[in-house]
Amino acid sequence: MTINSIKQFIESLQHDVRKLDSLISALEQQYVLLSERDTTLQQHNAKMSAVLQSLDKNHLSRESYLQSLGLAQGKEGLMMLVEKLPKEIKQTTQTLMQQLVIKSKHCQALNERSGLLLARQKQLLHRLTGTQSKTAYPESPF
Repeated sequence: MTINSIKQFIESLQHDVRKLDSLISALEQQYVLLSERDTTLQQHNAKMSAVLQSLDKNHLSRESYLQSLGLAQGKEGLMMLVEKLPKEIKQTTQTLMQQLVIKSKHCQALNERSGLLLARQKQLLHRLTGTQSKTAYPESPF
């Protein structure tokens, strides 16, 4: 474990915190665009996909880094790595990891909200057209 590799690891966490901030904004905007049936939704979704791909790439890179250190992948390996860090770096890293968890959960909630909106729109369309979809979510009260 070199100083440079730890620095890169922490920088990747910081990068992902910033990316999650932009993803939160994008998910909030996506909901507005979905609600208004705005024609720019497709372009917006393409930008969001790029952010998601960047987050995934960083995640895979961190997993490889953990593996190269002989640590387990995922949360367990991250916690083991953090425990081995010097005190001043440990606190910063723990804070970044907490931010990642909180922001990821926020993104998940926003994504689920958009999914519910789409499901409700689909249900309404099926009711209005008198058709039934075998792939629709169960009916929910409006």
